[in-house]
Amino acid sequence: MRSELRLKDLGGHKAPSKLMNVKVPDSVSSAIDRISRELGSSKTATVVALLNEGLDVLVQTTPSARSRKPIQRRTPRRGRPPKR
Repeated sequence: MRSELRLKDLGGHKAPSKLMNVKVPDSVSSAIDRISRELGSSKTATVVALLNEGLDVLVQTTPSARSRKPIQRRTPRRGRPPKR
């Protein structure tokens, strides 16, 4: 699957993909073009690899949901419900 694709794995091979329209600044687009030319891969594979590496960094720096403390919620008011 493509979720294992990283920049170091790019070598000119192409994999099937779906079209996703995103707007990025010109500087980002030209950087992606430059990187894909240097690595000899398609722009799609380069973007997928960059996104996967970014997700790896996010997972390493963000505490998991299980280790977070639950949010303390106020207990509901007891007694009669408010008048309407």
